[in-house]
Amino acid sequence: MEGEVLRDDQGARIEPFVPGGRKGRRGPRSNGRRFVDALLWMARSGGLWRDLRERFRPYQTAKRRYYRWIEMGVLNRLFEAVAAEPIWNG
Repeated sequence: MEGEVLRDDQGARIEPFVPGGRKGRRGPRSNGRRFVDALLWMARSGGLWRDLRERFRPYQTAKRRYYRWIEMGVLNRLFEAVAAEPIWNG
């Protein structure tokens, strides 16, 4: 899994840009950091949604969240923050 998962310091730096919390109306919220890891895996591998690794599944859920985050502007804010202060070095 090396290179596919954000380190703790990287995850902490993007946390303010990732929606969600500890508990939603229907129980615990899903892991936003794991979803970002799934997006990174998709970008690096060039894979399709249905090719997501087992730990990122179900792929339909990830795909729905991806489009929802686009509509909400989450990915734009996240990318702007990363571009302003890259977290991927070192």
